[in-house]
Amino acid sequence: MPYRTPADVARRKAEMRAGILAAAARLIAANGYAATTVQQIVREAGTSVGNCYFYFPDKAALFLALLEEISAEIGRAVDAALAQVPPGPAQLAVAVYTGVTALLERGDLAGVILVEANQPAFRAVALNHFTDRVQRFFGAHPELCGAGGPTFAAYAWQGAIFNVLEGVITQHIPGDPAMIGRQLARWNLQAVGLPADQVEQALAVLDG
Repeated sequence: MPYRTPADVARRKAEMRAGILAAAARLIAANGYAATTVQQIVREAGTSVGNCYFYFPDKAALFLALLEEISAEIGRAVDAALAQVPPGPAQLAVAVYTGVTALLERGDLAGVILVEANQPAFRAVALNHFTDRVQRFFGAHPELCGAGGPTFAAYAWQGAIFNVLEGVITQHIPGDPAMIGRQLARWNLQAVGLPADQVEQALAVLDG
């Protein structure tokens, strides 16, 4: 057997973990969280239950890791979009629009994240990830967050977004991801008290 360096071992472990998460994402998106078993996931990933438990102690831990990965992926998309926009209200519009459309475009998996797997621990992972990001942004730009301050604005901001996204996933709110993203960007910019001309200027960036 050829000798494996620590780097080789770390790479193989990272690949196996990623493969298990990818298999879980496919199955959960297709069948739902409750109906997906660890046995199904390991068959899809081409590994064993014991190997899966080396990385994730149970299905809940696996799903939490999947939530964290998706949240980080969306966060990277938002960061990439923000890098193209100068600081100010336009960044708020771009952040909301990019995050909303990125999540809704995950299709069935977005429904599992927002609705089906609605245990408090699961919801907290996704909600806290984005709330923390918004709070840091408002902390760096307090002039944009209104009279309530960064913490209040961040929690109100993300609470409104998640509630609307649940309404979209459950088909109570009609609209495609782009339209929903734009409407939420407008609503949240208005909610923090930005003047109408600044709101319109910020939203114009989405058409660029």
